[in-house]
Amino acid sequence: MRRSLTLVCAALALLLGASEAGAHHVSGHGGGGSGFYNPFSTQSRPPRTFLSFTFNVDALDDGLGEVLRYQLSGEYAVTRRFSLGLRVPFLSIREKFLPKTDSIGDLSLTFKGLLWAKPEKRMNLTLGSSFSMPTGNENTGAGAGTVLISPYLNYTMALGPVDFYTTLGTSVAAASEASPTFDYNLGFNIPLVKEEPIPLHLFLAFQGSTSIRDDVFTNGSTKAYFTPGLILYLQEHLIATFGARVSVVDTLKVKPGVALSKTSTSLLSDVLAGFNFNVDYFF
Repeated sequence: MRRSLTLVCAALALLLGASEAGAHHVSGHGGGGSGFYNPFSTQSRPPRTFLSFTFNVDALDDGLGEVLRYQLSGEYAVTRRFSLGLRVPFLSIREKFLPKTDSIGDLSLTFKGLLWAKPEKRMNLTLGSSFSMPTGNENTGAGAGTVLISPYLNYTMALGPVDFYTTLGTSVAAASEASPTFDYNLGFNIPLVKEEPIPLHLFLAFQGSTSIRDDVFTNGSTKAYFTPGLILYLQEHLIATFGARVSVVDTLKVKPGVALSKTSTSLLSDVLAGFNFNVDYFF
């Protein structure tokens, strides 16, 4: 337990220390972000080997267009307490003032470690991070143009039959002109149908991201979403999720003196609503 507390303190120091970096706006969907809440193939569960396919479409605010994302990802549990993973996104960007783009986004390497667990109460604490590589084109919004480091800390617990998840993290560019954000997720996984033919759960989540220091938007600018969805347990090792997200907090405000052109890729991060489909196969 002492070792776990030491690691937690180190994680918090990393999250807080990231905010001391300089300013540079990480634009576009390829640059990462909080993404969709998924209680299975993301930070909210212990290490486990799986393959995943994700499709989501985001409608941009002010009717600017939409962004489609197709993603293959996977995770390999090296041990019961540690896993490594990879995410490969492909983006189709249809924005009113930007050229039509179909290209690969930023590849991400991930790791996740189980710090502490109490399986009989469905409780666990995980620490992890993703490292996003600049394989996408920054000029079209398909990439961040720099390496992004996104550490996080997740706690999961049972509330009767309901599972509760909370994740806190940050995203910071590995450059002198970094733009750190504070990212957060709160979610519930609620059983609706426990019996055959197909067990069905409902999940409800609140997720958002707040700019700590930025060269485009004012400090404290926040974009947050309400994310409901359904989980279908198709087979013992096969799970499908259908989710939506709707913007419920939007305080994005351009800094005084900053002229944001219509062709700025920063506007790709201003999503009004979206839909997500995800399939996970566990080994």
